[in-house]
Amino acid sequence: MCQECFLQPCYCGEMSDRKNGWPSADVEGLSVRFTFRDPRPRPDEFTPTLHGEGIRLEPMREDHLEELSRIGLDPEISRLMPKRLETREDMAGYVQEALVARQSLRAIPFVTVLTEPGSPPLVVGTTRFLGIDAANRRMEIGATWIGSKWQRTRVNTEAKYLMLRHAFETLQCIRIEFKTDSLNERSRAALTRIGAVQEGVFRNHLITADGRIRHSVFFSITDVDWPGIKVRLEGMLKGRHS
Repeated sequence: MCQECFLQPCYCGEMSDRKNGWPSADVEGLSVRFTFRDPRPRPDEFTPTLHGEGIRLEPMREDHLEELSRIGLDPEISRLMPKRLETREDMAGYVQEALVARQSLRAIPFVTVLTEPGSPPLVVGTTRFLGIDAANRRMEIGATWIGSKWQRTRVNTEAKYLMLRHAFETLQCIRIEFKTDSLNERSRAALTRIGAVQEGVFRNHLITADGRIRHSVFFSITDVDWPGIKVRLEGMLKGRHS
């Protein structure tokens, strides 16, 4: 990977003529960089399957509804989500919304499948790329939840690793965003732990299902951050391998 443009293959030669006259950094100390302009993900890149050691992330389908309802109607799971998931009908709407967003190239929804040796594959949660801005090669990772039995295990860490690796190394994104409820201390701590940068708080950002005015905390990881965060995540997964 080129240490100048952080891409493989390197595009520095193609972009060198555009660098003349620009400073090397702005007043915040952020480097002034150039990159290629090809949009990603392309329309044919919205149904990937991502394989890990203990899980796989597979494209969400309508027939995942029953499995998601079996684990996802626990009130604690959606307590801090903008919309509550309390009934099978709620979950059906949730799945349909995700599939419509994929069809319109606005999201890449996955179900999280546990793949333990000697056991049949088991759906344990869901996550997605959303807020996709292909022209600027940036996306959000969100709409993530895991059944209570598999929380505080390696499942969420491995899902984040697979998605970030896919975003930066396959789709060549330059930025991944996260946003979370300001009251969700567990999520905020987890994002900080993997190396995501807190960029600010959007005050009065959302009105939740019960009428609470939510403040949202925004985090990001960039392509420049990714090599170090990849090493950190791989170390975390190795330490939790069991």
